[in-house]
Amino acid sequence: MIGARTLPHDPQLPQLASALDDAAMRPVFDAALRGRSGQRVTACRVDRVKYHPRRNCSVSWLLELEDERSGVRYAQRMAGRLCAAGEAAPRHARHVARTALPSRCGVSALLLPRLELFAWFVPNDPRLPALGALCEAVNGRGSALARVLRALPDHPPEAPAEVRAALVQYVPESRACARFELTARDGTARCLYAKIDRAGGGPATDAVMQALYASPARRDGRLATPRPLLWQPTAGLHWQEGVAGSPLLDLWPHCPPALSARVGRLLAALHATAAPLAHRVTEAELVGGPRASAALLGTVEPRWTPLLDGLLDALAAGQAMLHDLPAVTLHGDLHPRNILLDDDRLVLIDLDRARAGAAALDLGAWIADTLSRALVAGAALAPAQACAAHFLQAYRAASRHAATDAVVAWATARALLCERAHSSVANLKPGHYPRVGALLELACFIARHGLDRPLPAL
Repeated sequence: MIGARTLPHDPQLPQLASALDDAAMRPVFDAALRGRSGQRVTACRVDRVKYHPRRNCSVSWLLELEDERSGVRYAQRMAGRLCAAGEAAPRHARHVARTALPSRCGVSALLLPRLELFAWFVPNDPRLPALGALCEAVNGRGSALARVLRALPDHPPEAPAEVRAALVQYVPESRACARFELTARDGTARCLYAKIDRAGGGPATDAVMQALYASPARRDGRLATPRPLLWQPTAGLHWQEGVAGSPLLDLWPHCPPALSARVGRLLAALHATAAPLAHRVTEAELVGGPRASAALLGTVEPRWTPLLDGLLDALAAGQAMLHDLPAVTLHGDLHPRNILLDDDRLVLIDLDRARAGAAALDLGAWIADTLSRALVAGAALAPAQACAAHFLQAYRAASRHAATDAVVAWATARALLCERAHSSVANLKPGHYPRVGALLELACFIARHGLDRPLPAL
């Protein structure tokens, strides 16, 4: 137990507990940076974790630093990979040979042999070459921001009077996002976001968002999505307009019935809207996803194996239900943080994983998230189950893709395994890992008995 973070025992990564302990890592980073660049680490916080059992673990930290010479305090993002014995030094050498971009703290990379950790300071990500261009735009350098401003038909010809920019999301070796708040000379303000991702999915995401933004569903108010602005292939940046509102999760940690119903209607509008989707959920993914998640979970905790075997059997038996279902425009990453609430309007954001597939996959993802949040919080499942029923009822009333109870239950059980239980291990969020066994029991119950029966207390 590290604070509220319970961790698996991993003989290949014995340093895992120390690396995820904020108090333990602050003096480690402080000693390393003081000796190299005269920067004092005043605070350290784990931001994200990506754990690969028995292999490695990627971690990002948010550091608060103070320059010993000037006394200036500032924030610095860093990330690194915890390796098995003997692997960190060669990985560090390869990384340093590829890139050494300047960071604010004056150090591009670190090797900490005692922890088998090779680490880098933003923007020196080994698998996100576009991070340099994104950080240049945030720091007021480069031409990426100027080019997107020139491409906006409704932007005034003069430069903004003020630009406030920040890197608001950084997922090591995967993706990042920056926010730009612009204030014109007449006081009017607007907000832009620029995104990058390792897979280079910007053009596909831009095409999907263009279609959704131009759709009748958005024009008549049934669907709300951000306005896409520009794909910059040279810099690798995808730009979109910011939208007002707060994440649904921040306002309502447990979405109430009436709001759940509105989410159902919003999802029905998305599913009914055609878009040029570059990816379709394949049979191999439907089969391989549960198997891969079960393999990861079973590696971490062999005691879960009977539950996993039973769940895989139940999912395999029900998979044929999806064969003849029509493909719709799926969000692909549906949860309350990817829906904004602005007064009385719900807005779908983060459409980077939009794809074609059976509507039940989004439905099951939302219900699984609703149930798992209640389970992790130690709350009763009955209210979450009632909210799921309101969500489904509203969706079916607004959609021509009304999935049956059986296929929604199958998709919910699958999402509990492949999304909720999997991420509880892979991301090691505080409070989640200890509830994995209960998540698997819930998935088994739903796969066998559906969503209509009272759910067991777990």
